[in-house]
Amino acid sequence: MTDRTTDFQPPIPFIPLFGQSWYERGLGYWTKRALISIALGLLLLLSIVFIWAVVATIIDKANLWPRIALLLLVSAGISWSHYIGFKQVRARRVSQTSNPAARSPGLITGAAAYGGSGIAGALILIGQIFVVGWVTANFVYSLRRYVSPFEVRAVQEMREWYTQHPELPNSQRPKQFRQRPE
Repeated sequence: MTDRTTDFQPPIPFIPLFGQSWYERGLGYWTKRALISIALGLLLLLSIVFIWAVVATIIDKANLWPRIALLLLVSAGISWSHYIGFKQVRARRVSQTSNPAARSPGLITGAAAYGGSGIAGALILIGQIFVVGWVTANFVYSLRRYVSPFEVRAVQEMREWYTQHPELPNSQRPKQFRQRPE
């Protein structure tokens, strides 16, 4: 009698950025995860440095009350940005939908500022205060166990598949899908 467990393999879903590497979680998967986290970390650092440099320059030239008002406004903006950023990223991870409209104004404003529009440049400064929370939220979520909502859904599908096929031995399962001994 032959062992039938080796005759079938699970249908491994393909997810954006990772393909099927999320299944085995090998070197390619972890390299991509590290690059995503590093890129988001650098973007976050750049945002913080940009905000700090501009605010420090304005504060050095301002009197006491405008300085206090500016610091309060920037602090409120950054706090609001973090609140909204984490709320949106968490909601996107749950619903697996994204808001393409949220990305387009930044691109348009950036292009206008590059073209020399002073108003667009000022909007980038003000907008940076509100974008830093979204970048922080994405950076934090990139460090979690599953990096994207697509990966969460794929893992859930695979767990269901392995639940329906308990006869498949642990030796043929990736580490994340092995049965726990009772």
